[in-house]
Amino acid sequence: MKQFLALCVRDFFQGAVAFMFLLLAANARLPAADWLAFRGADGMGIAANEKMRTSWSETEGIAWRAKLPGKGVSSPIVVGPLVVVTASSGPQENRLHVIALNRNDGSTVWHRQFFATGRTLCHPTSAVAAGTPASDGKRIVALFSSCDLFAIDLGGGLLWQRSLAVERPKAGNDIGMASSPRIIDGTVVIQIESQGDSFASGIDVITGEDRWTVPRRKAANWTTPTAIVGSNGKAHVLLQDRAGVEVRSASSGALVWELLSQMQSIPSASVRGNVVYLPSENDGIVALTLSASDEKPQRTWASVKLSPGSASPLAWNEQIACVNRAGVLTIASSVDGTVGDQVRLAGQFWASPILVGKLIVAVNREGTTFLVSAGEKPEIIAKNILPGTFLGTPAIADGSLYLRSEDSLWKIAADPTAQAITSPFTRPLIAGSATP
Repeated sequence: MKQFLALCVRDFFQGAVAFMFLLLAANARLPAADWLAFRGADGMGIAANEKMRTSWSETEGIAWRAKLPGKGVSSPIVVGPLVVVTASSGPQENRLHVIALNRNDGSTVWHRQFFATGRTLCHPTSAVAAGTPASDGKRIVALFSSCDLFAIDLGGGLLWQRSLAVERPKAGNDIGMASSPRIIDGTVVIQIESQGDSFASGIDVITGEDRWTVPRRKAANWTTPTAIVGSNGKAHVLLQDRAGVEVRSASSGALVWELLSQMQSIPSASVRGNVVYLPSENDGIVALTLSASDEKPQRTWASVKLSPGSASPLAWNEQIACVNRAGVLTIASSVDGTVGDQVRLAGQFWASPILVGKLIVAVNREGTTFLVSAGEKPEIIAKNILPGTFLGTPAIADGSLYLRSEDSLWKIAADPTAQAITSPFTRPLIAGSATP
């Protein structure tokens, strides 16, 4: 009884501290840019209005380093005054962690722990904490490889949870799941795809109840849902697997169109304007121009010279970039696929590149961050090394870069000469983006 009361008092105290921190931060906070999901709020990895420093090391240019309670390959997200990251620990990685850190100093604001209800087997290079959490600016959702899904408010309070492996015992595989959730128009879209029970669901972000569920092909798949805008601004979601893509209504799950073609099962699609760039198994990158009337799109171009490895393609303005399995960064025209210059990086790349201002930021597994100019003549302008293994895609907010290694979260200090930047989400680029 004493231990129980002690735990209750501790949880109450932590909750009160978290609430006061958020209240003070909300009153004192200046306009700030957030990074709300895997590859940012719109999932495209673009921070065109940001400016970052170009030089750092383990001892210089670091704002803070926070040790994490377990391993993980998920990316951090930035939500208001919080940086949120997941981890998994224990001999079987069955203890699941969702940690919120103070954006300014890296101290722990709150830390929620759960036990996995599904299988926790995964590949040695991965972890049960593989999917990146997502936020709509009011709450956070986190999906683990064990098929456990949690919704938590910004003060650390549990709103709802789903034990999807209990609901569907055949869901999951022996090398782990890695798809990240995506919040689109109030719907949490998830892909749970394996050789056993494969499905995609749209879940009400407030109640945790299913809005829709559709069966998927029984095959392992690690791609993340992609938000796209349909006719009359309708919010759609693109679901990609090895056999092709489906586009469905984000709110109802109704099928809009389908394309059967061999796609990759690790890198996810990118969208720029009305063009979708799909990582293809045989054709490199395939570009589809979306129809204004939601009809099935036509192939615009394809290029086998653009062949992403595990990292998702990056599209901006009239350019597209891919990092292949050999660590070569190729930049091409996003209009017709004409390949331009290539830059040979080094190492293995699991993290997807992002664009910060006019710099491509690519982090290899060995901890080297390459900064490549994104102009007509791309070149490496800086290489910065941190110790550890880096598999998660970086996040950027207010000029500060967040890098996650196997045991730490690093915040690279902002460029002291950078101008103040307001949030790019005041005018969402896609349906479902939220202003925090």
